[in-house]
Amino acid sequence: MTSSHPDYLSRREFLAKALQSSSLAMLAMSFGNQAAARISDKTKSTALIYATRYGATRDTSVWVRKGMDMPVDLLDIERISFTDVLSEYDHIIVGSGIWIKGVHQRVPEFFGAGREALREKLLGTFIVCGSADGSEKGKERIVHYLDNMHALLLARPTLSGAFGGRLVVDRLTEEDRTKLTAFYKNFLNEELRDWDLTNPGKAKRFGREAKQLEAGPALQPAMR
Repeated sequence: MTSSHPDYLSRREFLAKALQSSSLAMLAMSFGNQAAARISDKTKSTALIYATRYGATRDTSVWVRKGMDMPVDLLDIERISFTDVLSEYDHIIVGSGIWIKGVHQRVPEFFGAGREALREKLLGTFIVCGSADGSEKGKERIVHYLDNMHALLLARPTLSGAFGGRLVVDRLTEEDRTKLTAFYKNFLNEELRDWDLTNPGKAKRFGREAKQLEAGPALQPAMR
């Protein structure tokens, strides 16, 4: 029996309204999920992979990230899986300190392993070294370091740069101090000493340039 009171619902009417409300809730949830997916599609994940020995390259990477002014994951190249990084990130920047033999050995390994994927993902590269002193010989060495760094890409990134590093003699291991002392004496004709050429402002400018490339990073034609 149905009451004439306007607030009274029969069981059938109650179930009908409940079903309608449930359907609307599911529809709203579905719409929300689709909207979230579209927003997620527009949010590109970016990784800045760095190779450092005594910290100057990591510091430079932090400044580059500040210049980008957006979420960027800093990843130590010695602690990553190449496969995971290439599959999980849309955009990638790679920076390496320079040692006696050049860039960190894992950098060319990464470029060789991910060459095809990096054609669409690589925003830029940079090195951190003592050659970024503005001298002509320094500029020549930088070109040499970058060419070797990019060799296994078979192409050159649109954006690449060189930043000054830092050397604190007292922080060197005994082995590194011995090697560097010989290198400075035999190749640079100098004594081993402390120096600091780091430049936060320059690194931040590089970050701003990298951010502008997000719309469509691309590698330049293969080097010859």
